[in-house]
Amino acid sequence: MIPGAARVPAHSFDHPAFSSLEPMLRERLLSLDQFPRPDQFRELARGLATAIAPWFDFAAQDQAELLSAGGFDRLLARTSAIPTRVGSFHDLLGALIWLHFPALKTAIHRAQLAGEQATRGPSENAATHLDESGVLVLSTEPTIFQSLSALRWCEVFWDRRAELLQTTRFLVFGHGLLDALRHPHPRLMGKALFALVTADRLELGDSDFRVFLDGALAALLPGFLSEPARLQPLPVLGIPGWSANQSRAYYEDERYFRTARLRPRAPCAVPWLVLG
Repeated sequence: MIPGAARVPAHSFDHPAFSSLEPMLRERLLSLDQFPRPDQFRELARGLATAIAPWFDFAAQDQAELLSAGGFDRLLARTSAIPTRVGSFHDLLGALIWLHFPALKTAIHRAQLAGEQATRGPSENAATHLDESGVLVLSTEPTIFQSLSALRWCEVFWDRRAELLQTTRFLVFGHGLLDALRHPHPRLMGKALFALVTADRLELGDSDFRVFLDGALAALLPGFLSEPARLQPLPVLGIPGWSANQSRAYYEDERYFRTARLRPRAPCAVPWLVLG
């Protein structure tokens, strides 16, 4: 343990968005007397079901080594150790997402490596948005994607609420967004990746569904995530149950639920993946 470091606060995983993380692992974290070191993360995830075996470990970040290697992904490719700031809750959440979604995180890592070291292209920017702020929106009903993309918040979150709860699941993938949700505020936005799933997949238990998504999304992501526009803005506190006192008036408040894009885009088909 880190000498003198505070333990993980008991309320850290209270928000429904943390359902992306297995209860077993959350309980292990909350049982610790002090904040875990990076070299303890793998043991915390012992027994966790995953789509692929983790090929990586975690190591305390050395800033000079990080700069010398040319950044996070190049250092990881060279050492197979994820550089992690000691005592950082943000980096702890990043590690937890790596452990829960190793295939998808590996696909993002490879997408970042594929770009030029000195410049960032559209696909690298899109991968970063998903990595930091991504929300996986999994539905059996494609018109849900169309309504969300059109910013029809009151329609999809309130008028179609019962249908939304039956047809759609929301999983936070972005560790930066998870960090922000420890202290949520109404303007908090995620970047939604839409994926169509079958009814039987949607009915899987949480662990089986996560493992299925990890493998399926990792296989399809390289051909899909070509630019940031492939992800859609999502006011995450509009998701049913993710904030208190949700009502029609809440969704009609344009301080939080904008209904016009700041930069209008040419009409185009709403992008989503088909996972089967």
